[in-house]
Amino acid sequence: MKKTLSLAVLFVGISLATFAQEQKDTERSFKRERKHPRTERKITNRTPEEMAKVKTEQLDKRLKFTDAQRTEVYSVQLEQAKQAVAHRDEMKKLQSKWREEMKDSQKKMGEILTPEQQQQLKESYAQRRKGKFRGTKGEFRKRGMIEKQMPGTENKEG
Repeated sequence: MKKTLSLAVLFVGISLATFAQEQKDTERSFKRERKHPRTERKITNRTPEEMAKVKTEQLDKRLKFTDAQRTEVYSVQLEQAKQAVAHRDEMKKLQSKWREEMKDSQKKMGEILTPEQQQQLKESYAQRRKGKFRGTKGEFRKRGMIEKQMPGTENKEG
């Protein structure tokens, strides 16, 4: 009697644990599929005039502007959109410049290092891209929460 009862409890426990894991996986996949409406429409493909018009219309729906207010708000939004486009272009230029500098430094490192060292460096870059040096988000959060609870502790892992 005890054996059958313990086997039944064990079976129920395993099935519940399996069901809980399946439920957690389905929640994650649902969250990944759902996108925020702002990410679906591409703002970068719009002109500053279109962006200003859309923002003004959205504000007008909420705040109910007069005609004079609408034209003033549109001019402010247009100026802001033009600045955003200029800033975005500047950031793209800086990013391309940074990439070129990184390529140059990699070439210089290639001239200095031996072939074995170059291979080791490539492998370490590949591992970093795969994320082997990074912890999971939950692991980082747990470590942070433990350190907050115990103020006298230090992170000794490095």
